[in-house]
Formats: sequence, structure tokens, C-alpha cells
Amino acid sequence: MSAKKKRAWFVCPQWQTLVADHYPNDAEAAKALHTDPKVLGKLRSGAPVAKSTVLKMLRQAARRHRLGVPLEDLVVDTRTR
Repeated sequence: MSAKKKRAWFVCPQWQTLVADHYPNDAEAAKALHTDPKVLGKLRSGAPVAKSTVLKMLRQAARRHRLGVPLEDLVVDTRTR
């Protein structure tokens, strides 16, 4: 099995509301958070991404806005246990 398939994938179920509260669309959010709009689209749709990517986006958002909860509480592992 490839390393990519073995990797744990994560989602942030609250991402849609976090971004919608501060940005009208993914393009403006991408510009403000210094990232690719495709990554933001994946997060918004709930598609699993690498944990480092989720945390990076949450840290960028936390620098600009009060999120109100610890970052670790926003990240959910998609692996079944």
C-alpha cells in the first residue's frame, strides 16, 4: 500500500461557518489566508486533507479572527477505529 493511502486524513466540520463568517467567497479567503482556493474548496466541501494542511489553514484564520475554540477541537480524524 502506498504511503499516501496509509496516511491519516482529517476534516474540519466547522470550516464552512468559520469562513462564511468572515469572507464572502473562497477567492477572498484564499487571498487573505495565503493559500490555493482549491484547498479551501476541499475544506469547505468536507473532503479529507492532510492534518498539516487543516492546521495550517486554521492557524492562518486564528491569526486574523478569534475562533473561540482550540484548534485541536476543530480537527477530526477520518480513520475508523
